[in-house]
Amino acid sequence: MGMSIAALPILLTGFTSQASLIVAVGAQNAFVIRQGIARSHVPAIVGICIAADAILVTLGTRGMGVVVESHPSALSALTWIGAAVLMLYAILAFKRVFVRVRALRRAAIAERRHGGSDISATDAAGADTAAADTAATSAAATNMEQSPLRTDILACLGVTFLNPNVYLDAIVLMGGLAATYGATLKWSFAAGAILCSILWFTLLGALSATMSRLFNSAQAWIALDSVIGIAMVLISVHLALG
Repeated sequence: MGMSIAALPILLTGFTSQASLIVAVGAQNAFVIRQGIARSHVPAIVGICIAADAILVTLGTRGMGVVVESHPSALSALTWIGAAVLMLYAILAFKRVFVRVRALRRAAIAERRHGGSDISATDAAGADTAAADTAATSAAATNMEQSPLRTDILACLGVTFLNPNVYLDAIVLMGGLAATYGATLKWSFAAGAILCSILWFTLLGALSATMSRLFNSAQAWIALDSVIGIAMVLISVHLALG
């Protein structure tokens, strides 16, 4: 009983320390939010994020932070790779925005055409496919553009493990904090950190999924992907310049 009472405040410290690191706008959180809204393999994505944090925090608690700090060149290379991957995700987000905007424009042209309004020959040429584009846009809004499981898993692994800050935060920082509590109580700190990740990503995925009803239009997805694209660009630039 005495051990459990002593461990409780340390567990809470681990919980709050981890919360200060993961409860923020970042590539991983943005990815989870989009997957949740899209209802695209949410349990798998949440599970990967939780497992990744658990593994990294455990490695840090076991003293792997020294190994990470001793290879600055590897972290530097990972920084540039991570920045490039995040920029790629930003480009993909903006591409989705472009496709939806173009589909909406063609749908508007088709509506004008059927209403008898005058339109240019160029616009009329694309209007024949507007019905199909409208249906595709509607289906995308309804089905939230779910991706194949393999694609989602690879993307989640990318935003998780190609970010050098993940290693510095979870292994070096959290591992260093855990070490201050000694050989036994440091695992209480680690348990608190892992518990925080479990609660955070579970809530993030669940709450994002409940928001899907708000994204039943192409305009809503255009806004979301625009925000995600801008966020990815800013994070990528921060990594490259930081």
